[in-house]
Amino acid sequence: MKRPGRRQIWRLVRICISAGLLLWLFSRFDLEGLKTSLGQLPLLVWIAAFLMMLAAQVLSSIRWWILSNACAFPGNWRTYLGFYFVGMFFNLFLPTGIGGDLFKIHFLSREEGKRIVAASTVVADRLLGLAAMLLMGAVAVYLRPDLLPEPFPLMMLLGGGCVLTAVLTLPLLKRLLTRLWPGFTPYFELVSAIRERPGRLIPLSALSFSLQGLGIGAVALLGTGMGINLPTALYFVMVPLVALSTLIPISFNGIGVREGAFVYLLGLKGIGAGTALGLGLLFFSVQVSISLIGGICYATGVHRRSLEA
Repeated sequence: MKRPGRRQIWRLVRICISAGLLLWLFSRFDLEGLKTSLGQLPLLVWIAAFLMMLAAQVLSSIRWWILSNACAFPGNWRTYLGFYFVGMFFNLFLPTGIGGDLFKIHFLSREEGKRIVAASTVVADRLLGLAAMLLMGAVAVYLRPDLLPEPFPLMMLLGGGCVLTAVLTLPLLKRLLTRLWPGFTPYFELVSAIRERPGRLIPLSALSFSLQGLGIGAVALLGTGMGINLPTALYFVMVPLVALSTLIPISFNGIGVREGAFVYLLGLKGIGAGTALGLGLLFFSVQVSISLIGGICYATGVHRRSLEA
């Protein structure tokens, strides 16, 4: 009998950690209170949050399309939109959080080749979203340093500072690495393409801030609908912190960690654990619902389309 590999064992460990975290959260808090909190949310508010996050994903697909076209990958936006949603489906339902990204790289490179360049467009799409989120969080704590206790404001300011530093030093890093190791050149083809046409930075930046604003605004809307009376600016700090916590590779796609982060951070503002857990679950329910659209796209064969379609 074939022994399970390390990857399969680690996958099982992560699933067990997620299940354990969820069981711990549900056993610790009053389930009746959780039901009450969830029941307070009007259905129309959930639908509005769903539409806001759906619009954010559509904008993100446009950003990926612009990045890909900058690297001479052909195709119209509708094709990329289908690929993007299929990738979302696999990101959520595969054991790793990047399974869908691998599919997107495959969709992009199967006809044109240039797998490394295709990967750079997917990574850049992720990094632009993270950068916009951190910058918005840094601005929020700069204007309202009392939103959360230390060290969270400092973390957000450092995150925003790292983003600005990376933007300013990226051209220098590109020159240094490509001189020392010419094999790095394909990794920086996207950087060169944008430097040749810097006007692309305007729509890329506008899309990044807009879609992050929609996503964070959707969480704030869910919280308000549940009766959580907190400043909207708090969500621009809390949501990036929750997103960063899910990047820690100890759970199955952040399940359990995400909900625990909501409970902890909202608890710092005096919000009951049941209510905070309910917000985390509602946020996840919206993510799952949007990802299921990608499942429908996959079932209908959208992923088989040519880039030229």
